[in-house]
Amino acid sequence: MNMTQAEPHVSSGTILPYLKSAQDHGLDPDAFLAPLNLTTQSIKQQQPRLPESQTGLLLMNLIEASGNPWLGLDSSKHVEISTYDINGYISVNCSCPLEAIKLTAELQRILSDSRVLHIRETHSQVISTWNLSQPEPVVSQNIAEHLMSSYVKYGQSILQLEGHPEVAKFRHKAPKDTAAMAMYEEIFQCPLLFEQEHYELAFNREEARDLIIPQADPVLRDMLIAHAQKRISDIATTLPFTYQVKSLIKQLLAKRVPSRDSVAEHLNMGSRTMQRRLLTENSSYKDAFNSVRQELALHYLRDEALNLDDIAEKLGFSETRSFHRSFKQWTGGTVGAYRDELLKK
Repeated sequence: MNMTQAEPHVSSGTILPYLKSAQDHGLDPDAFLAPLNLTTQSIKQQQPRLPESQTGLLLMNLIEASGNPWLGLDSSKHVEISTYDINGYISVNCSCPLEAIKLTAELQRILSDSRVLHIRETHSQVISTWNLSQPEPVVSQNIAEHLMSSYVKYGQSILQLEGHPEVAKFRHKAPKDTAAMAMYEEIFQCPLLFEQEHYELAFNREEARDLIIPQADPVLRDMLIAHAQKRISDIATTLPFTYQVKSLIKQLLAKRVPSRDSVAEHLNMGSRTMQRRLLTENSSYKDAFNSVRQELALHYLRDEALNLDDIAEKLGFSETRSFHRSFKQWTGGTVGAYRDELLKK
């Protein structure tokens, strides 16, 4: 087995807020992405998954170059619904914060192969705990603080909810910099405890259960959950070579529709050899290509700037009606109905 694929991977979309924050400091995000053969645009369009080690190194470089040891906290201001992929859209359609919190944890495999977020409930609180595997403490701290501050800001600005955590806990020491401490206080607006065992946020359980998310749509929520669960199943069952082929198809599709021969050529092998290797993993080039098309279709449909003709072209369909037929086969529903529900938000 290719051991490089055993390393946990992370959705590249989750690093966009850090890149935007680095840009605020006068840095060029694409210069930092170049060693990974990525651009901010390719991340937005393709959402490739990156090894955790590459993500950690990228964040360390951004922290050092920006001179901002609190880049994680600062970057939470750039969080959008799309930052969390389909999970962001699921959360805005939940009935209450408690449901959104639980589903965020349940479906986190969409964003990371590692189980980072853990939820537990007491009689009076619902507690979110983040356990990170990044070996570098500075990177681990910035990721944890970004996730925690994004959690709070997402609820306020996107879910349109009032209220704050009851307590926020951090593993590191309290910052001596008064401006930094003021940033913690402004974001969390609750008691701050440092040098704790875990990174945690505790919320009032009754409020999390009883508050109503104003734009909730249970029908759309269930539709999105079904898509998310299928993607998680695909991530969990996709074997190393199939994963490599799908990643390459996604990369090449940004420029033109890749043929089986062209993908094989990029892998330095013949197309028959590639097909045989895919078959050993119970896959095929056609299956891999259609899987990538479906994943990207669901991603592009969230972008209001793209009409259906644009999306069909990006996916390599010669006619928009062919896209409509394929979407019906993939999901059992029509592309128009899916988008109408999605864009109601």
